[in-house]
Amino acid sequence: MLLVLTWLLLSLISFRTAEKDLLDQSGDEARLLLSSIVLLLPRPIAPPEPGSPASKYIDHLRNHRRFEGLLMVDHLGRRLYAVSDDTVADATLTEVMRSGRGAFQVAADGGSGICYLPVIEQGKVTGAARLTVSLLAAQERLRTSRHLFIAYFALDFLLLLALGSYLLSRTVVQPIRRLVGATRRIAAGDLGVSVQVPGSTEVAELSDAFNGMMVALREKRVEVEEKVAALTWANKELVEARTEAVRSEKMASVGLLAAGMAHEIGTPLAAIMGYSAILAEELTGDPEKSDYLRRIDEESRRIDRIVRGLLDYARPKRVHWEEVEIRALLEKVVELLADQGVLKHLEVSIEVEPGLATVHADPHQLEQLLINLIVNARDAMPKGGKLWLKGNRSGTEVVIEVVDNGEGMPPELLSKVFDPFFTTKEPGKGTGLGLAIAARIAESCGGRLDVQSELGKGSRFTLTLPASGQGARG
Repeated sequence: MLLVLTWLLLSLISFRTAEKDLLDQSGDEARLLLSSIVLLLPRPIAPPEPGSPASKYIDHLRNHRRFEGLLMVDHLGRRLYAVSDDTVADATLTEVMRSGRGAFQVAADGGSGICYLPVIEQGKVTGAARLTVSLLAAQERLRTSRHLFIAYFALDFLLLLALGSYLLSRTVVQPIRRLVGATRRIAAGDLGVSVQVPGSTEVAELSDAFNGMMVALREKRVEVEEKVAALTWANKELVEARTEAVRSEKMASVGLLAAGMAHEIGTPLAAIMGYSAILAEELTGDPEKSDYLRRIDEESRRIDRIVRGLLDYARPKRVHWEEVEIRALLEKVVELLADQGVLKHLEVSIEVEPGLATVHADPHQLEQLLINLIVNARDAMPKGGKLWLKGNRSGTEVVIEVVDNGEGMPPELLSKVFDPFFTTKEPGKGTGLGLAIAARIAESCGGRLDVQSELGKGSRFTLTLPASGQGARG
């Protein structure tokens, strides 16, 4: 807009200058004509005689299309000679005689020019002459010039607009659009953007600043991700530590309670079992009462097993550390349970990684742990199924898995399976101590016991123990 206004102002100034020059040229021509007429007039000043050079010259001018009128007056302002309707003296004519200087004026309508000239003889003003000429030709030339100026202005404006738009688009608009596109990619999360845009110095500086910002954002994102990862890890450790602390506190409380209950229940239970045995000997001839005593003895022994389980949970046995080979351990447990009929209707598969490292643990406690897990898997497959016992290496740890395709458990129960007295079995068919004791044994051996299960698809118990660094024996 500034360029357009400047161009318009320059065009206006040029037109006004051309108009002034044209009017000045017309004034000079009028003064030249009037001076010629005054020089040809007789002295003292008087009307020209017919046939005189002055009369012929005036007649010649009257035929010219620019000539409009001529008036000559004496020093008193009286008309001496007039041509056409130019017969009345005006104030300017009087002022010219008084000052002795000529003048040129343009009529109010712009269609005529009036030239004034004093007649001087021997240093005195003896009269004055006034010549009126037409400026229509000049005005026509001015209109033509105005049209040309407007045409030139419009053409220059279009050229300037086209060239300016092209230059602006190439040096400013396109680079800015590329920067806007890169900004949108950043907003979408892509911080790998790098923009190189040609253009003016300012645009190049903006591009460099943008790339610098991108580098800073990438560094900040990496820093934030590292801090978030550290916080996530710290939060995970805090949650695990809190969970472990709660669990340890709960286990300690349960252990104290279990120890107290075992002591208080064990003494009267031993008396009941002893008196039941005495009565059974005395009532051998009474089948009905013998059956009652048999049931009393079975339930008493069941209570005794629960009490022993509580004692095992409250006061784990002292660990006797040995190098334990995983395959031999699994085969021994399977053989033991198979002889007792525990694995009836089950298809058992042992899969141990060749050359698996040994673990430094108590073999008897590991046997009890695996027995508890296998019995738990057997109970989850009352109609039979498949049981996998697996062993493999994971970094510096040995992983033992007990996998079944039994009934499985819903997700909301997985966090409770290792709690004492928690069981999904029917009342009277489980104490809820088997998995709790197994988890306690895993911790006493320096490992951990985890569970994964899906309802209707089976369960996977994973025992993780530190590897002792020795390979399996041949």
